[in-house]
Amino acid sequence: MMLQGQVILAGRDGPLEFLSPRVAIEIAGSSRIFRPLEAVIDTAFTGWLTLPAAIIQELALTHYGQRDALLASNAVSEFEVYGVLVSWLGTVRPVLVHQSESRPLIGMALLSDCRLTVDAWDGGQVLIAERPP
Repeated sequence: MMLQGQVILAGRDGPLEFLSPRVAIEIAGSSRIFRPLEAVIDTAFTGWLTLPAAIIQELALTHYGQRDALLASNAVSEFEVYGVLVSWLGTVRPVLVHQSESRPLIGMALLSDCRLTVDAWDGGQVLIAERPP
């Protein structure tokens, strides 16, 4: 199994281009009715997935409390944590979600045991595949 996505040019600052590798996944709450979601791959995020409050409420996700997380700025911040089902490479996986009002992010915990390939240019391909034998 493999997931495919695309690198999007997210912005510019002078000669610098800000690229955003994205893939489409499907998520569900306890109803097990899956809905599509486009998420950005963030290799600096060590968790599974982030979602904004509106999606968390829409899916009526189970709340598991609060957890501290280390941000890229080295600051520690507290996040609300929920459970969600993710259709991932042919299986359904229960994972933890950090509530964040940014774009949904896929972190390294969800990418664990996967091969990630990113063509780092606007329009480039993103591939996520199962770990090779």
